[in-house]
Amino acid sequence: MVYLILLLNVLLLGIASCGVLPADKCKLEDSSCMIPAFQKSLPIFMAGIPEYGVEVLDVMKLDDLKFELAGLKFGLKDGTVKGLKNSIIDDVKWDVKNKKINVAYHVDCSIKGHYTAAGRVLILPITGDGQMKLKLKNLNIKLILTYDIEKKDGKDLVKPTSFKYEYEVIDGAHFDFTNLFNGNKELSDAMIIFLNENWKEITKEFGGPMIEESAKKVFKSIVGFFSKNPIGDIAHV
Repeated sequence: MVYLILLLNVLLLGIASCGVLPADKCKLEDSSCMIPAFQKSLPIFMAGIPEYGVEVLDVMKLDDLKFELAGLKFGLKDGTVKGLKNSIIDDVKWDVKNKKINVAYHVDCSIKGHYTAAGRVLILPITGDGQMKLKLKNLNIKLILTYDIEKKDGKDLVKPTSFKYEYEVIDGAHFDFTNLFNGNKELSDAMIIFLNENWKEITKEFGGPMIEESAKKVFKSIVGFFSKNPIGDIAHV
């Protein structure tokens, strides 16, 4: 139910730069160089680079969210995502010919916020209005970013146009909600046990909207970064 990040996330990503204006630049299609370069740049990118149009992404503040999916109405206010700066970059493939960037990474992260819930989660009814905390262990994300090239002052700029992603939580999710069922402890305890026993199916069923929300924030920062840094300044082209 919410968990999402996601984040991913979530991360979408450290697609920051090949090192945030590195001294030793990679060739765009050299994955063996790009993977450690992305890894090195990730904490810097996630901490925010205002002069490059990159907001703070860890801890990430989420916009208020509401969605209705599979019989569940869910809202999240004052949401935060923590842990993205610790993402591990697994693969980077920059396809110059087709103007696509593929990034795979994994991360442990947590989400907090004030939730509202009404409806059903899988087979059980749920209602609540309180605080939520969700921990995701080994969230895997594969991101595909498409882009165009535009000229500015005689230099080539990457202009991201869209993104899509796949995600999977590999090693577990842990849910904690206060004030489920108007504070009924028996019903609340039973629901939390159910959520944590069925974490894999629940994260798969309800994770999309959350990950989408965090992904939009990361994508916006990626667009801002590339709008201020010609591709020739951050990599060999």
